[in-house]
Amino acid sequence: MQLTSTIISLLLSSSLTFALPVSKRTAATVLSDISSISSDVATLTSDATAYTGSLSQSLALAITVDSLESAITTATTDATSSSTFTSAESDEILAAVTTLTPSIVTLLSDLDAKASVISSAGYTSTVSSALSTLSTDTDALFAAIEAKVDAADAASLATLQAEVDAAFATAVATF
Repeated sequence: MQLTSTIISLLLSSSLTFALPVSKRTAATVLSDISSISSDVATLTSDATAYTGSLSQSLALAITVDSLESAITTATTDATSSSTFTSAESDEILAAVTTLTPSIVTLLSDLDAKASVISSAGYTSTVSSALSTLSTDTDALFAAIEAKVDAADAASLATLQAEVDAAFATAVATF
């Protein structure tokens, strides 16, 4: 009897949880997500620059890459779930992405510079796969943000995306 009441309680609470509406995300949420991405990019750049091929460094890089992938996916979901941004919000998001873009390009350049070390450590295919995934995820994020900002900012974001895509293409080709 106790088991039956527990199961019924769980089912009811689950049903009520699933029935709650998903809240819309805001520009502030997306800006916070971009800040998280920026932090992960900075950490990954620092780790990549110091990389000598050790197992512990490889594990640290893998953890940071996973965190970055998660942050990008979260930002994409939040941007997609947001209402169209106001002109002021669009400008703020563009400013954040404008600041982030050189950091991404630097990270990818630093990884290119470590290609021989990564190859010697035996992680070329792992890095190549991670770069492909991050490139795809980044394109999805740009598309989600471009769909929510005003037209002028969308055009500027497309230019930034082209810069990031070129850096990813170079990095993927290296590995």
